[in-house]
Amino acid sequence: MFPEEYRSILLSLAEEYEGMKTLLGLFHRLKGYTTEETLVKNFTALTGKDCEDLLKTLRKRGILKIGAHNEYLCLSGYEEFFDEVARGYSLQPGDLSKYIEKAVEEGDRAALKLIELLLKISKHGTPGVTHYELIRDEMSELFSPTVFHSLEERLIKEKLCVYTKKRDKEFLEFYQSGDRIKEVKERLRAWKTNKLAELPVKKMLEREIEGLVADARWRIKEYSAEMAEMAGLSESDIEKTVGYFSGFDVDDVFLFVTGNVLVDHDTLYVAITDSLSRYEAREWRDYPVLFITAELPKWVGTIEGAFKDAYPKLSERRMAIAVPNEVAYANFKQKLLSELVNRLGITEIAEFPKVSERTYRQAPRAKERLIDDFYY
Repeated sequence: MFPEEYRSILLSLAEEYEGMKTLLGLFHRLKGYTTEETLVKNFTALTGKDCEDLLKTLRKRGILKIGAHNEYLCLSGYEEFFDEVARGYSLQPGDLSKYIEKAVEEGDRAALKLIELLLKISKHGTPGVTHYELIRDEMSELFSPTVFHSLEERLIKEKLCVYTKKRDKEFLEFYQSGDRIKEVKERLRAWKTNKLAELPVKKMLEREIEGLVADARWRIKEYSAEMAEMAGLSESDIEKTVGYFSGFDVDDVFLFVTGNVLVDHDTLYVAITDSLSRYEAREWRDYPVLFITAELPKWVGTIEGAFKDAYPKLSERRMAIAVPNEVAYANFKQKLLSELVNRLGITEIAEFPKVSERTYRQAPRAKERLIDDFYY
């Protein structure tokens, strides 16, 4: 087959078969990750139809072949012509910023959380778990499998994300360029800043922590001048060695409200969020930490499994998770932690459950009320 004949056949097929232009546009977008599973899933989300017959037609007419990893590829030697035609039908990205604005306006927590996780989780995933599996499992557990698949289909249909799978790689990928992704992350951070800044729990903790810091500094006030002279520091610097609070701000990476506290000999990072995924807990690197969230993560009941192959190991971390006025778990003891948890309306800190133990269940309506109280 001459190159011009190949190109002519491809163009005629694009005009003859409904959906062929969309399929060829996917080939251009996917760049080699063109397994049948990948193509069918994206095509179905985009059009509501199946593309298996179109793929058979392309093979029958000598346009495509099957590669070493079961991906569809153009015939060797015709790449330039295939790419030229496919590029002409390239799928243009949807407006991710508009999607974010709509989700913010409607208070769509699930949509915003999915975008947040897509921005946070590395495309390489974690050992033994792909990027897609991480996203799917976290969203299914935080909300439900139905909610995840509905949102995934919507993102693909609106050309905001594309699904890809090839051998051990499986992920959802944004259509957008790096600059657009940066803009979206900044918009999401602005929303988080505004939304979480007014949290009742944040305001209450600011008052309580500032009080604890002030008390610690007051206790050494009469010695601070002498200590400062001996250490060659200012009195203010000496007081900070026994009492310090960084204030709360939204972390750029995790988009949590975070602050660092020192009282006497105890230090503690405080991270406030509406929901806490396993990935976020595993990737946090500052310890000891108290995560404060609106609802207890389901994975707490099997926390050892959630941290399997994590680095550092769970036993080497100092971590606590608290739901205001409900429950708190921790794998370490500390006076400052106990005082803050007590101020959250929790009288006792339990040890994290052993594998398979479920000690905390809550009806969906109760969870919704808790989230509303947490926010408002």
